[in-house]
Amino acid sequence: MLLQRSSSDQTPSITYQCRESCGGWGDRLRGITSTFMLAILTQRRFYIDMPYPCNLTRFLQPNLYDWRPIILGSNRSQLLIKTTRSSQIASVIYEKISSSNFVDDWSIYDDIYIATNSDYIRAALRNKRIQHVVRLLNFSSDELTQDRVFPLLYEILFRPTNAVLNSVDQLLSNLQSDTFSSKRLICLHIRMGKNPTIIHDERRSYRDTMVEDILHFTETNLTINDQSIVFVTSDSLEVNRYISNRYGSNHTVSIPGPIIHIDRLSPSYTYKEQCDGFQKVISDFYVLGECDALIMSRSGFSEWGSRRRDLSHQFNHLYQYCRGVYQVTGHRWKRPFHVC
Repeated sequence: MLLQRSSSDQTPSITYQCRESCGGWGDRLRGITSTFMLAILTQRRFYIDMPYPCNLTRFLQPNLYDWRPIILGSNRSQLLIKTTRSSQIASVIYEKISSSNFVDDWSIYDDIYIATNSDYIRAALRNKRIQHVVRLLNFSSDELTQDRVFPLLYEILFRPTNAVLNSVDQLLSNLQSDTFSSKRLICLHIRMGKNPTIIHDERRSYRDTMVEDILHFTETNLTINDQSIVFVTSDSLEVNRYISNRYGSNHTVSIPGPIIHIDRLSPSYTYKEQCDGFQKVISDFYVLGECDALIMSRSGFSEWGSRRRDLSHQFNHLYQYCRGVYQVTGHRWKRPFHVC
């Protein structure tokens, strides 16, 4: 099996590297799963080296595959690929992965380090030069995209630490009802962009009326009553407070902790605040996989989170805000605007 590769300082490897600015959690997941697939196809041991802003192992542990990095020999041949700050390099690497026999080309290197937030899964799996390797994965033609294989790859790689699990379980305990049925979990992910909570973020277009648009849709189409709980995750403390005041503390829940963007950190944050904020990000991500109904801003964070929902109900009551609220109907659904 392509995944079976021993972990030693003599084994050829591919490492996903994030030691400095490399995007938010959604961007990082795109890079991690892409790099993991490249490691599988090249039959190399896969590692994740992510100490920024805090070590990933504080929040996530290996599940079925041990990706924790080891010390490799200094005399080994290395290839460093860094695309996070160069669209030109990203395009060159994409072309190589999509059309050349990169499996053979990279075989001269002992260790490959990749810092990226690009999707290389579709390119690699549809590369005609390496179909003899791709066929060993036994994927159907419909599964040759990152969106389709993400839930599988994520569960192979990760399980939450006790700290994250406790945060999530404590929030989900609010769903317990006096009746035999659980309360319905309605989730809102509201990504405002630059705001007083995260001042170093980018400004986002077409989001001036997003909060009211989402709440109007929720109140019109999703029942908020004693048998429902609204989970709010937002990059704005003001938005969190506004929704909590609107529906009342008995009907709204959030994971406690600092609200941060893990790649656009304020210099005023202490190291503890950065780590507590990172833990909240991962905890929020896990809650998004438990939603009965989910309305997402256009964001990789919640889009990947939604992919973790029960696969048989993955698109049930799934909506995205894109200059209005639209229902996501399936894998082939396309948002109505590129910028939203």
